[in-house]
Amino acid sequence: MQTIVAKPKKQQKSQHKMPAKISKVLRNMFDSLCLALEEIDGSKFEEKSWKHGENGNWELGESDNGTIYIDRALRNGKVFEKVGVNYVSMLGELPPGMTFQGSEPVMIKPEPGMEMKGTPYFATSTSFVINPCNPMAPTAHVNYRYFQLGDGTEPGSWWFGGGGDLTPIYLFEEDAVHFHQVHKQACDQYDVNFYPRFKEWCDKYFYLPHRRECRGVGGIFFDHLQDRTQEKLFSFIKTSSEAFAEAYLPIVEKRKDIEYTEENKFWQKLRRGRYAEFILLNDRGTSFGLKTGIVQTKSVLNCLPAEAFWMYEDQPALGTEEAKLLEILENPREWL
Repeated sequence: MQTIVAKPKKQQKSQHKMPAKISKVLRNMFDSLCLALEEIDGSKFEEKSWKHGENGNWELGESDNGTIYIDRALRNGKVFEKVGVNYVSMLGELPPGMTFQGSEPVMIKPEPGMEMKGTPYFATSTSFVINPCNPMAPTAHVNYRYFQLGDGTEPGSWWFGGGGDLTPIYLFEEDAVHFHQVHKQACDQYDVNFYPRFKEWCDKYFYLPHRRECRGVGGIFFDHLQDRTQEKLFSFIKTSSEAFAEAYLPIVEKRKDIEYTEENKFWQKLRRGRYAEFILLNDRGTSFGLKTGIVQTKSVLNCLPAEAFWMYEDQPALGTEEAKLLEILENPREWL
């Protein structure tokens, strides 16, 4: 006979409060980082709110059931060519038959006579994809999220994910070092093994197998994180998500006014093509959101670069700055 051990009331109480706590942290990050980007650029974000209509499809408008789903975009600014931003906090129900293997949604085949029911869930996340105008200023991405099945009291029914990564068009090594150093400092406050573990995870995740190259110079990334108490991981998420602005914005300030050529701009658009390829072909987070219904397609497209190029043969000449970048992307480096 299986023995069921009741969880301490303090732990149960903490789990019930987690959706509100993590939603507040990610909403604060969403608003504060948008404000910081507006201050650098001098332009304002456009905003759209979405809700599920009667037929279950996404439509414009604010939800009346507590769901918050916001897309923001800043286009053709003085510093940023395009910034795509998303925040969501929602209660929902997974389609009948959907379950998880780790954090991957899968559909199970019902046995004869088996009644399939949807599972309630809570999800919250915020994500930024930032594309500066100047090719000398790097693209950056940051996303943090929390997912919970039911009330979150069952083992394995909740997890955290996310991280931040840097995608330079032209490599300034000191920028990569700075970006990694800030994230390492955030990680080290909780576990000195976090940074090397999540740095390696980032290099492996943001990888284009058909190109045999990484998307950028990395940062940190993790998924399905549940190997400590919710409170400890919540505190880590708060610290690491707040570290992104310190890691990235000084780099933009340093590079945004450097002179560049049309050839530099052309290379930028080629590299943005790689970025679009990853989001559309390889990003499991995008797949997760679309399969579960948490993310709508327009939000994914909102995060794509404004302009991107593709060429049949786009290998740079040996010895150029473009070739130097490609060598790093094909052979990830330890920056610290």
